[in-house]
Amino acid sequence: MSSTREKILSSATKLFAAHGYANTSLAQVAKEAQVSKALIFWHFANKDELFRTALKSSLEPYSINVVELLSGLDELGQIRKLVDLYYDFVSQNVYSVRFLLSLVVREEKNLDDLLDRTTELYRIYCNLLADILQTGREKKLFRASVNSQADAALIMATLNGILVQGFLGGGIQPEPRLLLEQLKISLGERLLRGT
Repeated sequence: MSSTREKILSSATKLFAAHGYANTSLAQVAKEAQVSKALIFWHFANKDELFRTALKSSLEPYSINVVELLSGLDELGQIRKLVDLYYDFVSQNVYSVRFLLSLVVREEKNLDDLLDRTTELYRIYCNLLADILQTGREKKLFRASVNSQADAALIMATLNGILVQGFLGGGIQPEPRLLLEQLKISLGERLLRGT
């Protein structure tokens, strides 16, 4: 991909995330990318194609391959590792995540096909947490009161809350990394037997 096309895509992604599809003009994208509108049309047929390409490129980093990273860890260690991996992924793909969240919040139309992948990855991640929780309960490492599905959903909701709080910025305390460390401590206290 040419550097000009990448610059246009990057600028478009940033503007679509900040203002949505309807409130982002090709003139704004051209200004942000420091190119002419004609150059945008050289690379993209229209605004819709630019938007869909920006969305598709935002989805590219979304994959889950954690088997090797979790091997050798007990179930609590695996959950703590997944918490760290989630945070690391969001930190490394902040514009992509912000873009996708902005689309959902703005209820952009005709995105079901493109957002299906994100929803599926979220479901897989939540099910992975639930499987680990269930295994920990069956091994009697975790308390009998652990509800694998509900606790996995609660972990995901907490991670998403920390994510949103991190996006708000503005000096909100404590910082997301500190909240994640506290979450891991709280998970140990909640899950482990005899604590």
